[in-house]
Amino acid sequence: MRRFRNPSGYNFWPSFVDALSTLLIVVLFFLLLFVLAHFFMGRNLDTKNTEISLLNSQLQNLASELSAERKTSRDLTLETQKLSAELDGVKDEQTKALAQIALLEQDVKALTLRRQELEKETAAKSKELKSERKISQEAKAHLALLNAQTEKMTKELSRLGNLLDHADKKDKEQKAQIADLGKKLNRALAAKASELASYRSEFFGTLRKVLQDRDDFRIEGDRFVFQSELFFKSGSAFLEDKGKKQLDVLAKTIKELQRKIPAKISWVLRVDGHTDNIPIHNELYSSNWQLSANRAIAVVQYLINRGVPARYLVAAGFGEHQPIDRRNTEAARRKNRRIEFKLTER
Repeated sequence: MRRFRNPSGYNFWPSFVDALSTLLIVVLFFLLLFVLAHFFMGRNLDTKNTEISLLNSQLQNLASELSAERKTSRDLTLETQKLSAELDGVKDEQTKALAQIALLEQDVKALTLRRQELEKETAAKSKELKSERKISQEAKAHLALLNAQTEKMTKELSRLGNLLDHADKKDKEQKAQIADLGKKLNRALAAKASELASYRSEFFGTLRKVLQDRDDFRIEGDRFVFQSELFFKSGSAFLEDKGKKQLDVLAKTIKELQRKIPAKISWVLRVDGHTDNIPIHNELYSSNWQLSANRAIAVVQYLINRGVPARYLVAAGFGEHQPIDRRNTEAARRKNRRIEFKLTER
């Protein structure tokens, strides 16, 4: 091998060999370190793998135990619920038993009180029995006295029964007399009514002859009916002159009839005022009722002024409450505005 030399004559080869040897030694050292590290790391890794396997095995065991524990817990929960239900049932039965015990205790108390009452009653009855035995002789004497009094009262009741029968017979006779008097009175009233009816017919006949030509006058059953317009203006209770003339004729007829009717017949001429259904309210009249009553009174006062005795006259106002025609027309309202005269019993 050719050695390199420095131009100056210095030999570098030994130094190069030494450096190269040192580098080789260092490389070998690091390789040795690497091998050792790899060896120890492999051993450590095997140990870790073994530990991991062991931990996995333990983890599986713990999972199995946990599953078993959960199953056990569910079983325990079901058992607990079952025991709770049984406990509730036992509590209910206990409550019922306590209630029954309370009732039985009440019954026992009641029976005890009843027994005490029976004992007291028995003692009282025994005492009464002794007392009754003691006074039996007095009771016999008292019974004899009661029998005598009963016999006396029986005789008195018999006497009172006879008096009652006599009074009942007399009462029946009086009732028969009253019934007979009633029949006689009814016949007398009927006769008077018939007699009054005959005078009423005569009164009607006379007025019919006097007023036969008037169209504002008509006969309705047992009444003479005059239209209000004959006597009064609309809404007024002051007599008009044409109405006064008709009332003069009526007063004359009434006075003639008065002289013919016997004094034993009680009669009156009733004057009734009627209006239509149109309301009225002014300073003189607050309602149709007041207007109708004032019109009837005005007619009665005029007849009294013409010599008709007041005791034979009656005034009444009916307002719009007794219409002849219930239709809501002007013709019906005109027919309902009227003054009626009726000869009747007092």
